[in-house]
Amino acid sequence: MISIDVVALRYSRSTKHVEVALVRRQFEPSAGRLALPGVLLVSGELLDDAVHRALRDKAGVMREYVRAIGDVGVFDTPGRDPRGPTLSVTKYVILGDKFEVGEGVTMVPLAESVGLPFDHDVIIHRGARIVHDKLWVDRGTTESLLGHEFKTSDAADVQDALAAAADPKAPKTNRTNLARDLKRIRWLAEPRTGPAAGEGRPSKVWSFID
Repeated sequence: MISIDVVALRYSRSTKHVEVALVRRQFEPSAGRLALPGVLLVSGELLDDAVHRALRDKAGVMREYVRAIGDVGVFDTPGRDPRGPTLSVTKYVILGDKFEVGEGVTMVPLAESVGLPFDHDVIIHRGARIVHDKLWVDRGTTESLLGHEFKTSDAADVQDALAAAADPKAPKTNRTNLARDLKRIRWLAEPRTGPAAGEGRPSKVWSFID
């Protein structure tokens, strides 16, 4: 069997977390437990079409909410599925911030996505590492996750969440150094000053050059 499993991520500005979409399994094995949305690949089906089918049928996420798709890898550990030998071809997806959580899907902070069936913990960790390594290198991935405008604090929250999911011992981002690094990225405009959060300093608001 070849399954297509999807690590669907979004950054929530309200919670300051990078979240992953999990669905409650309807059938055995692991019925009733949260897991990544996934489907079995059917004959003649393209991988990205299977990704959209998994998101639509298992999580109620329609194609228009998907901002980016990328490869995570193939997982083939013997015994990973009690039904028998399976290959999991895994993709990551970045969801738009206008996506509304529907019935049957739970958005879980990356730090809390543990104890999942099969090897879905490992899949999520690898997906988080891949997306983390694309930050500030690949414009499409970065803009899909942060949106067209973002604060330095948003960038740090995203970077920290992805780094911690990939490696729990990863150090926290130095936000002063991060702001300096952002100034060197050619596809980011010079930041403008945004409103202060509470009694703190005014925030820097970054945007992607059109």
